[in-house]
Amino acid sequence: MGINIYAIAFLLSIVLLIMLILVGYKQNIAYYIMMFTLITMSNMGYYTVSCTQNLETAIMGHRMVYLGGTIVPFILFICCLKLCHIKFPKVITTLLFAFSIVVLYFGCSVEHRDDYYKNISLGEENGMTYLIKEYGPMHKLYIIFLFGSIALTLGVLIYSLFKNNVSKKVSFWLMFADIFTMLMYVVKRASGTELELIALAYIFDEIVIVMLIRKIGMYEVSESIAHSLSEHSNYGYMVFDNKGRYMGCNETALKYLPEIGNLKIDKKLSKDDAPVLFDKIGEHLEEFTKEKEHTDSCECYIKTGNEDRIIKCSLKNLYYGVHEREVGHIIELTDYTQQQKYLELLNNYNSRLEEEVRNKTEHISVLQDKMVLGMADMIENRDSNTGGHIKRTSSVIRIFTKELVKKEKDYGCTRQFLNLVAKAAPMHDLGKIAVDDKILRKPGKYTPEEYEEMKKHSQKGAEIVAKLLDGVEEEEFTRVAVNVAHYHHEKWDGSGYPCGLSGLDIPLEARIMALADVFDALVSKRCYKEKMDYDTAFRIIEESLGSHFDAELGKMFIKCRPLLEAYYDMVQSEED
Repeated sequence: MGINIYAIAFLLSIVLLIMLILVGYKQNIAYYIMMFTLITMSNMGYYTVSCTQNLETAIMGHRMVYLGGTIVPFILFICCLKLCHIKFPKVITTLLFAFSIVVLYFGCSVEHRDDYYKNISLGEENGMTYLIKEYGPMHKLYIIFLFGSIALTLGVLIYSLFKNNVSKKVSFWLMFADIFTMLMYVVKRASGTELELIALAYIFDEIVIVMLIRKIGMYEVSESIAHSLSEHSNYGYMVFDNKGRYMGCNETALKYLPEIGNLKIDKKLSKDDAPVLFDKIGEHLEEFTKEKEHTDSCECYIKTGNEDRIIKCSLKNLYYGVHEREVGHIIELTDYTQQQKYLELLNNYNSRLEEEVRNKTEHISVLQDKMVLGMADMIENRDSNTGGHIKRTSSVIRIFTKELVKKEKDYGCTRQFLNLVAKAAPMHDLGKIAVDDKILRKPGKYTPEEYEEMKKHSQKGAEIVAKLLDGVEEEEFTRVAVNVAHYHHEKWDGSGYPCGLSGLDIPLEARIMALADVFDALVSKRCYKEKMDYDTAFRIIEESLGSHFDAELGKMFIKCRPLLEAYYDMVQSEED
């Protein structure tokens, strides 16, 4: 009977580990995966001991049991600290970990020492083998460690019950699992049974964590959003589940609207806690949570007493998981003060106002350029194969324009046009945002199916750029940017994609971008190849004139070799 229980516990551990990975694959669950893996090993150790007749094998299983029994409580403690946003003194966590390693050492050295177990031998009951252990004085270290780590974890969870930014439901379930584990250990020691009840406690702990892992991910979503956009924006975010309950926010949101700090995790927005928020977005949030069919977003504005700041609130749906299921709603907070001032200034028709509006418009243009660069940079950060590609290709285009401007009569390469091409260059791969991470971040060669999926990024990129710039930028720049994104993989002989254009049917800006794009790929190191030397790279460019590239453009590109080599040498020296 005992063997069967251990076997079932071992198999359940494997199943629950797989479930954890499937349920939380979009989350930062490294600690939980480590915990589940150690529990699986520990349960395998229990099973090994129960079905062997060899003392050496049983001791090997015992070591596997101790690996989980000493490290799992420590990892659970760290997970609770992270979940409850508690900064614990590093010296204490370091000492706790060191203590666990010491206990692990004694527990795994039973063959060579008699201070942890005075004697250890095999026993058998109802067909189940177990270890007969006579405890030594050092075994008290394990009891101190186990109950000490459980007590610390309970203390953290109890403290979290008094914090607004921690889910009481999650804290309660983790607390219950912690207490259950402790009780199983006490019951086992008090009853004298040879069945290791801690194996069953591990399974219960895993079930609780798998049950909570998606909810935990919801609490951390604003932190993830803030991290990914911190380099490129000043947006605040609040997250609510699909029942209108508050899940959390980032620091920028608290900066814009300090009363958010009064909201309680897992509680609905109330007028008592946040009257301004309730008056402005309470009705909209209620509509989103009740209506099955509604618009994807709505907006409102809040004027705060802090320097008469105006905050724009955009309420949108929040999706999660493989099937992009709607799981809640996100409120994006933007400082709209400057834009509002612009609108007020536009009501005055005088020269001073016109000058100020012109300055502000230039400032907005710079911000737009930075946002585009930020988006492109974020997408490139998803692609593990092309680090720095966007910045380098933009520089190559600018170097190339110094030669192209000499051929204005032949190609119509005015300085204005070439400036537009250089400005559009960072957007050429925006379509990669629509490519699955499994393909985009693949370090090796694509399969035919994966390559076909990757090729869609040029079409998607054109659509994204068109929507991004529509009504914002001038028509000429929009056309250039769309063409760069759409056709930079077309080839002169018609063998490129997505449309198979050839010769002069390929827009000039796309032919220029193709040269810069391919050249950077040749002379840059990627995760699947080393960089090529300049001779080889320029030879490939030259051999591809008339097939891949516009021959005349390619000849002018080759003339830029000294400047290009100097630029890439500088980039290399900076990286070194």
